[in-house]
Amino acid sequence: MSVEPASADERERWEARYATREGEVGHPPSDWVVRQCLALPADTLILDVAGGVGRHATPLARSGRTVVVVDFILRAVRAARATHPSVLGAVADASALPIRERSVGAIVAVNFLDRSIFPSLAGALCHAGVLVYETFTRHHLKLVESGRARGPRTAKFLLGDGELGRLVAPLEIREYAEGLVADAAGERHVARVVAVKV
Repeated sequence: MSVEPASADERERWEARYATREGEVGHPPSDWVVRQCLALPADTLILDVAGGVGRHATPLARSGRTVVVVDFILRAVRAARATHPSVLGAVADASALPIRERSVGAIVAVNFLDRSIFPSLAGALCHAGVLVYETFTRHHLKLVESGRARGPRTAKFLLGDGELGRLVAPLEIREYAEGLVADAAGERHVARVVAVKV
């Protein structure tokens, strides 16, 4: 499958963000995502797609996991790797993951949406591998427009109702939810899935 890499404008925007203090300081992780990952066996290799500065990778590494952060911004990957020795890194576009088929035990993706990569994510998981995915739905736009939250403003980066469940096929869904959540990471409308390769 041919996919489009990130545009030059997108790359420039993210490079500028990570060049500021705001980009270097990680926001709190999603409590749900961390809980799901900590429920996995301790020796599970976790791939954090579009992992930024490691807001999920860092707490998981501190809990004894090995996490590979993949992001297309070098500065972000360097910042993530500096947080803990068990955080590894790869600078790559999510649409061209440098990961062998059936080579990772778990994949995490949070607040990131590229619909074209779901087949690659499924392919990278080993047998019984787990995908933990959480990202914004179109309902989140109301929070953004009211100033109560930050997040994407276009449908390209927002899930429709029930869409995440369809995107993860043929993985087997073990847990699925959509709705408004609030934790240390903030208030947001998201869809969440835990899906397994069987």
